[in-house]
Amino acid sequence: MAAIVHYASLTVNNTETYGTAELLNGSGYLFRKDGERKATLVSYRDPALMLFGLADVADMQHDVDMAVGGYAAVACGRVQEVR
Repeated sequence: MAAIVHYASLTVNNTETYGTAELLNGSGYLFRKDGERKATLVSYRDPALMLFGLADVADMQHDVDMAVGGYAAVACGRVQEVR
């Protein structure tokens, strides 16, 4: 079974750090800062941990956006329907 990984931030001593959080079976999340291997175990109830979304889904959407012309192309190419 594939690991469930979210993009996340962890706030400690009023400092917000970005990285990923991997769900562990019933014990919480392993938070890793961007670019580091060392992880911190964080309770799933800890309000200092903010989950932004599944990493694999976000990465896939980024790839799709880039394939169709990038972020600007996607945003500018949308047409608002008039009803």
